[in-house]
Formats: sequence, C-alpha cells, structure tokens
Amino acid sequence: MLRIAATALAGGLLCATMVRLSPGYGLDEKQLDPTLSRETQEAIRRSHALGSNTVSFYAGYLKRMGEGDFGVSIALGRPIRELLGERTLVTAGLMAWGIAGAWAAAALLAIPASMRRSAGLAAVCNVISGIPASLPAAGIAVFLFWVGAPARWTIALVMFPKLYQYLEGLLRQGYAMPHVMLARAKGLGGPAILLRHVMLPARAQLLAVAALSVNMAFGAAVAVEAITDLPGLGQLAWKAGTARDLPVLVILTLLIAVVTQTANLIADVCSRAAGKHA
Repeated sequence: MLRIAATALAGGLLCATMVRLSPGYGLDEKQLDPTLSRETQEAIRRSHALGSNTVSFYAGYLKRMGEGDFGVSIALGRPIRELLGERTLVTAGLMAWGIAGAWAAAALLAIPASMRRSAGLAAVCNVISGIPASLPAAGIAVFLFWVGAPARWTIALVMFPKLYQYLEGLLRQGYAMPHVMLARAKGLGGPAILLRHVMLPARAQLLAVAALSVNMAFGAAVAVEAITDLPGLGQLAWKAGTARDLPVLVILTLLIAVVTQTANLIADVCSRAAGKHA
C-alpha cells in the first residue's frame, strides 16, 4: 500500500513537472481572439499561470483534492469531478468488454491446441494469434472503425495474442504433468481433467494474468477512445494533453498510477501464492 501511494504521488509530481516544462504551456488560442475583453484575456492567463511553481501547485492541489475539490478543467471549462464521473463508466465498460472478449478468444484457441497436442492445430492457432499481434492498437482501431465494428473489439484483439501465448503455454505445461497423464490413462474425461487437474492448480497464475489484463486494457483504451472519439478517460487524457490541461493531467496520472499499481500488487500476491503452492 505504501508503494502504491508513493508511486502515485511521485507520478503526479513528475506529470506536473513535464507539463509545466512542455513547449506551448501557458499559451491558449483564445488569447488571439480580438473580440475578447481585456478582463477575459487576463483571466485566461491567470488560469494557465496556476502551475508556474510546480511544487506549490502540486502541494496545493493535493490539499484541495483531499477536501474533495478536484478543480476545473482549463480546456473544457467543467468541474473535473463531473468529467471523471461521466467518463469512467464509458472506459470501464469498454475495458470490461475487451478483457472478456480477449479471454474468451484466447481460451477458445488455447484449450483445443493444448488438449489435442496437435502440431498442425497449434501452428494454425499461432498464425491466427500472430495476425493481430503484428498490428498496432491504433491501426486495429482505425480498421474496425472503418468497417463499422464496435470499438470494444479493438481492445480484445490487442490483448488476445498475449493472453493466448500465456494461456496456451500454461495449459500445455499442465497437461504434461504426471498426474494428468495418469488421469488420462485411466480414462478420465477431458473437461474433468481441464478443470480439476490443469486449471485449478494454476488458479494463482491465471489470477495474476487477469490482474495484469486491466493494465493492458487501459493502455489500449486510450488509443481507441482518441481515434474513435469515445467520451471516456482515454479521450479526456488525449484532449488534456493537447491543451496542456494541468489539473486534468495530474488527476488522471494519479488515477492511472493507483489502478496500475493495484493490479500489479494483486498479480504479485498471486505469483507468490503460486510459488508457495509449487
């Protein structure tokens, strides 16, 4: 828990520093509008000057955030709490569909390939999984958007090759265990062997990969939402980055760091449990 807190705080400070030092920070195209009054232009300059001292801004922002005040988005002009509340559900739904689809596709190929131990079938499954693995997430998103497919398929296709490789290797290792070979020799059915003697002993490793799937899904969601213009956290991060929206970028960095480190913590605990079990 201390590692999660330290990583989040350090990540937020690093984000604020990078945004503050980035080219174009403090500039706004609205300041070029001759129809705006001097007071309005001055207000715009003050809003961009809030992060002139990075350390004082970050300390003050953490204090206000602890009091429940997340601030207002400079680019969108709306409270950040409202933006997070609206967009978190969109990203969470996109990630949930993507994770479920990736695991279903990986299991659909990995289980027959490992059970039958056929070199030809394994080669076909490797080719199928290798096609999306050779394409970038943005390219898959553009193609699916062009053919009119749902955006959530992109995350499933991006995650599917990695999950298939791990799941297929784990199942193949399980089927090579002596007690599994003995169960097969005694005529035990395929589903019973798969559930009781292969997947159940590997539950810790499977939970670890499931936790890491959250990180992979969120990374893919940023590119998918930016390209397909879905109103989620990924699109918000993209817009905040292009506008140098410091408050939004800091809170998103803290949120991403907490989610990522929590998933890593769960994966680490599961891996240690698997080591002790072995």
